[in-house]
Amino acid sequence: MTSNIQKLIEQRPHLKDPFEFYAKWQRFQHEADEIMPANRTGLVPAESKAYPQNSAGPVFRSFAAAFNLQERSLAPLEQALRAGELDFMRLPLGELPALSPALAEGELATILFLLSRPWFLRLRESCVLDGRQWEDGRCPVCSARPALTSIEEGPQRRLHCSWCGTSGNYRFIGGPNCGTVDSSKLGTLIPEGEPGFRVATCDACHTYVKVVDSSLLKAMTPDLADLASLPLDIVAQEKDYV
Repeated sequence: MTSNIQKLIEQRPHLKDPFEFYAKWQRFQHEADEIMPANRTGLVPAESKAYPQNSAGPVFRSFAAAFNLQERSLAPLEQALRAGELDFMRLPLGELPALSPALAEGELATILFLLSRPWFLRLRESCVLDGRQWEDGRCPVCSARPALTSIEEGPQRRLHCSWCGTSGNYRFIGGPNCGTVDSSKLGTLIPEGEPGFRVATCDACHTYVKVVDSSLLKAMTPDLADLASLPLDIVAQEKDYV
């Protein structure tokens, strides 16, 4: 476990389990990156929809070992991955493949998110679109909606993709999920005890996006900021925002 994660656990002991889970994912990410071809420009949507077939099996075994999962229960997923039947680019759009009925939809979505992220991070390196304007509130690399935004000098608002890690500017006023600029529909939740974090809500589409001060991103990655702000997800979802 890195010293940075250990420090965050000491600062936020109530989030010990999510941070330790993230440490497991970091180990898997490192192993998957070693397994994938060294040519980092070889993963682009036109040529690859998931892990290369010669990498699929080893990556899947690394994933199952990292999270202590029973490979037998995920056999349909492994078979689809090895056969090249999965299209990872559909996942950020909320489109899940039809696989084993033994996996609930939410469980399958989480597994595919964690399993595919090393591929998406490699895709980001190939596309080199970091900093590009998010015209419609979607990531220009993988089309995902943002999970986190940050406010920087200017002021400017920056959106961060939780799938491939791309970040880019977006207009300062407006809901990134539906594009509304009606100020009467836009609100802010500021929970107690979470300095540097708040929630931007939109009553036009009833969604929310977490907001982090850019100063905090000097000490933690957007991924860690997303985890550190999990209490804000609870606050927003209790108010029926999604």
